Amino acid sequence: MTGLFTIGPNDVQVALVLFSDVATVEWGLTRYWDKTSLINAIHNLRYISDTTNLNDALRLTWSDVFAHGRGTRPDTRKVTVILTDGEDNVPIKGTPLTLQNAARCKNDGIRLIAVGVSDTIDRSRLMQIVSSPSDFYSVNNFTDLQSIVDDLTQQICATPATSSIVTHSTYTY
Repeated sequence: MTGLFTIGPNDVQVALVLFSDVATVEWGLTRYWDKTSLINAIHNLRYISDTTNLNDALRLTWSDVFAHGRGTRPDTRKVTVILTDGEDNVPIKGTPLTLQNAARCKNDGIRLIAVGVSDTIDRSRLMQIVSSPSDFYSVNNFTDLQSIVDDLTQQICATPATSSIVTHSTYTY
């Protein structure tokens, strides 16, 4: 999907938060200024599994990725695409902290879009996290992600203003 955007300091910026038992900002909005470097970084991500710490991933989204002075430009779109193949379960399954951090993101003007991969996701939980019902996508496996790229790209571009994109991922294809 990143191949469809113009990447650069005055164009689309991409940050990535990787999450499993812990969440980490793999890179912020100002790390990659060209498409080739960004795609190479995505391809070199490690796969992590077992747990799904959406709580900390969303906390890092509002407190680190989109924090003042971290590359967010005025009057730009703030969009987070949550790509997950698991169920929100850290620190415990169904933690209210995740919904609190999702609310904080939305209150800060960050649009939350979720892509659930596989039948192990908790659809109702992801529907509570996303900004609107049309911001939820579900696919059977990572190969099927290609089937939603066009619609997802249109959704991202339909957000008012210019653009910044953050991708959360437990797996990168």
